[in-house]
Amino acid sequence: MKLFKLIKYIFLLFVLGISIMIIFLWNIQEDLPNANISEYFPNEITKIYDNNYDLLYHVGTRDRFYIEYNDIPVEMIQAILAAEDKTFFQHQGYDIKGIINAFLVNLKNIYSKTNSNYVGASTITQQLVKNILLNNDQTITRKVKELILSIRIENEYTKEFILELYLNEIYFGRRSYGVASAANNYFNKSIFDLDIHEYAYLAALPKGPNNYDPKKNYQKALDRRNYVLNQMFLNEFIDKEKYEIHSNKDIILSDRNNKKYDLDYKTDYILQQLSQNSISANAYYIQSTIDQNLQFLAEKSLLDNLLLFEKKYKNWSGSYKDLSSIQELDYSPHWSIAKVQKIFNNRVELELLNNGETIVITDDLNLFGSKKQKPSSFLVSGDYLYLTLIDDKYFLAQDIDINGSVLVMDPYNGNILAMVGGTNYKKSNFNRATQAFRQPGSSIKPFIYASALENKLFLPNTLILDSSVLLEQGPNLPIWVPKNYSDKSYGEMTFRRALENSNNLITLKIGLDLGINKVSKFFEEINLYENDVQKDVYSSLLGAIENNLLNITKSYSVFVNGGYQVEPNIIKKVVSDKGNLVFNQDYFSCNYCNFQITDRSYRKPQIQSKQDNIISQQTSYQILSILRGAIERGTGKSLNSIQYPIAGKTGTTNDSKDLWFFGLTPKFVVGVYVGYDNPKKIGYRETGSSVALPIFKSFMEAYLQNDTDKDIDFFIPDNIILKKIDANTGAFETKNSSIIEYFTKDQLETINNLNKVNIIGGIN
Repeated sequence: MKLFKLIKYIFLLFVLGISIMIIFLWNIQEDLPNANISEYFPNEITKIYDNNYDLLYHVGTRDRFYIEYNDIPVEMIQAILAAEDKTFFQHQGYDIKGIINAFLVNLKNIYSKTNSNYVGASTITQQLVKNILLNNDQTITRKVKELILSIRIENEYTKEFILELYLNEIYFGRRSYGVASAANNYFNKSIFDLDIHEYAYLAALPKGPNNYDPKKNYQKALDRRNYVLNQMFLNEFIDKEKYEIHSNKDIILSDRNNKKYDLDYKTDYILQQLSQNSISANAYYIQSTIDQNLQFLAEKSLLDNLLLFEKKYKNWSGSYKDLSSIQELDYSPHWSIAKVQKIFNNRVELELLNNGETIVITDDLNLFGSKKQKPSSFLVSGDYLYLTLIDDKYFLAQDIDINGSVLVMDPYNGNILAMVGGTNYKKSNFNRATQAFRQPGSSIKPFIYASALENKLFLPNTLILDSSVLLEQGPNLPIWVPKNYSDKSYGEMTFRRALENSNNLITLKIGLDLGINKVSKFFEEINLYENDVQKDVYSSLLGAIENNLLNITKSYSVFVNGGYQVEPNIIKKVVSDKGNLVFNQDYFSCNYCNFQITDRSYRKPQIQSKQDNIISQQTSYQILSILRGAIERGTGKSLNSIQYPIAGKTGTTNDSKDLWFFGLTPKFVVGVYVGYDNPKKIGYRETGSSVALPIFKSFMEAYLQNDTDKDIDFFIPDNIILKKIDANTGAFETKNSSIIEYFTKDQLETINNLNKVNIIGGIN
């Protein structure tokens, strides 16, 4: 009887237990999230690409680069399986043997009261479920949900797809989510370029990234990595020889990880433009207009030439005792860090740290200052310094005090092809291309001359007297007596020659004949004014207004593109992580776009074409031809050695505080600015020609080394007639005729009506 009652109670308890379990599972079933992971895509960081879809920068709290299963190196897959789930391709989402083993081990640890970590038995599938569908709650309910969902997912999806999501979702430390990001952040390498021991180290991290940081506990990190290698050997992923070789490798992590993708002037500006267009920097693919080749050349040209400039005015500041102090300068990749190895009387041996190459410098040892010194007097063996390669020759380099900017723009659509906002973003994130509002000096003059031609007050060959001008500036202000840069007057000079030689007095006369109000109106139309205070001021005729390099470079585009106003833009396209087109620069389809756009109806906002005709095609070409003359025989004649169509204009302010050069080519417009952040005189008699122009020259020489389209030239519009004239007098077809001038048909008719053909040109 007692036995019967015992059986009865046991049966009732069993039924009760089953009932409770059914109710428990039913409630869990009701609360389970959808197990459909086919459309799941891990949240990625925002990625900024150049014009050719090469990565420039990534931003966000989670670094992630999605990589498909077939692209993941097999060694990475093997290392993860060996470390995390050896039977992944055999089980159905759970591992019974693993569960039993974990239970026994944990029970032993509890019984023995050891401090050993508890062993888990979660498969890769279960970990994926926890990461993307559930949370990290340590509860029975969550574990049961995890098991149910894992079984469902295993029945619905391939092992390869599950593993692909896992390898792109799992956290590796250092803000890295996914194996591709981890490779970049830990080794500063592509996931495809790692060695077996590096794959093993990454596979060791998901269990506890902070626990296996070599800087905190090198031996613990090494032991864990070698455990993974041993598991790879035991599972026949690698042979014994590879295991022994790679287990003896050191763990060497990159201290300058993701240097390539650090924030800089151009990417900072891109993020600003996103914000201004009400686009949050969150999980987007951004195709910029940046051409990385032009960007590199612009950066190097600015650095090299400012370094050479400082040779005149700045002494050598010395080498560095430790690596960290020199790395703070951060001029790489344009400069190389070198270690002083051996010093002799007339030469020094240096080791390049990036590749171990030995460099011997036998001259130009002391780049800075005029006094030559023996190497032993200013270098110490074991110290570190910067080297830079200029024209296939190494120079000593150091921190640069003077600063500047370079902007390369497509004149036909306003696309910014390169933006250099200074010499060192980490030292100062002040963007001198967009934020430095300085006086453009003489670089403003072409716009006055363009307005004069548009208003039909002057002709290209008009003779104008170069003489003193006296201007009243207002009550209680002194009479302004402007002068030419040379302090000389040159008598009669043609309209063309006056601009080619950047004559101040003739420019003033042209501006006064136009009327200051008319000049101000034109400056306003072309966006040369930053504020209303600058308007209607006589000194503005000689560049006493303030604007930045970006706006002035944009304004110069009118002389190349036929007189059309363009708006600067640096973003071509923004695509969400779901493939939706969020932002489009133009109306044209993205024929070469690498992004898969799934929803064509999702288009907001679009950049409208803002091309407004500012000056006529004929006027724009006439000014362009004069600016080409400035290169042939004027202020830019040091560029004559470059065999390429170039027009250009220098700019120099009072006391040489701000120096400029604007170079125009059929493909792009290049603006260069040089000055100190706290304005001061740059140097004795320094001009845009001596400081800014060489930067452009270096840029063009480097660009033309690989440019295959050298036969290109500027477009000549209709209604332009060529005439030989005397460069000094402007007279037609004389024995002294030496240059070709470009006239419109209307201009020649005006000259004929005035009966001045073969005498002088002009109507003034």
